[in-house]
Amino acid sequence: MEVHAHSHTARKKWTHYFWEFFMLFLAVSLGFYAENLREGILHKKEVNSQVRSLLSDLRSDVALFDSVIDRNSFASQMSDSLIRLLHSDISNTPAIYYAARSVTANLGYYYSNSKSFDQMKASGLLRYIKPKPLLDSIGTYYVSFQWLANQTELMRLKLDEVHKGNAPVFDSYTFYQMMNMPFNSFNGRHQEILHPEGHPVLLSSSLKDINTVSLNYHYYSTTTKFYNRTAISQRNRAMRLIEQIKKEYDLE
Repeated sequence: MEVHAHSHTARKKWTHYFWEFFMLFLAVSLGFYAENLREGILHKKEVNSQVRSLLSDLRSDVALFDSVIDRNSFASQMSDSLIRLLHSDISNTPAIYYAARSVTANLGYYYSNSKSFDQMKASGLLRYIKPKPLLDSIGTYYVSFQWLANQTELMRLKLDEVHKGNAPVFDSYTFYQMMNMPFNSFNGRHQEILHPEGHPVLLSSSLKDINTVSLNYHYYSTTTKFYNRTAISQRNRAMRLIEQIKKEYDLE
């Protein structure tokens, strides 16, 4: 009888399997880490580029605020002057015409250049902005424009009432002549218009019509003042945000 030797497959030790698993786990982990590191570097570059654009947007917002605040402040002053004239010196029609038309020629609206912010929000880059208080400040700044948008709509309504109330009192051709000037008459602060020629007449001097004009300009003036106070607060918020961004990202 022949005796056959049986060969036995050598069993691997458990430590061998452990090291195989460990090496595989390490390779996968390093792969993920390298990919995340690469994406992090790319995102950092993208964020820095977008932050620079955001800084430029904020500076343009501040420039707009400065210009519009000046225009609206001038319009509010002229509204107050018109109200006093209508109730104390209605015979001074050149000054009345000039004040009335100066107001409607100098309304300015506040809005934000939010292009960079919108791009960062759409691309998901906002989450990479550090530190979190800076991200919160950026979000608060742009959300706050909704309040200004509501005030802007109210301003439009008040201006519409001014236009309607002016129709029975002021001569349209006189207003036309006062605006017959070059388009470059804007002096950097407010719109300059021409003074009326001669001594233009008011189409109506009835107490009711004059009071309607005065009341409309009063509401317009008080709304403008509130609008401007909100805008000044928003402008200051933009200035603080500019300084935050410059500090955190070492920009000028």
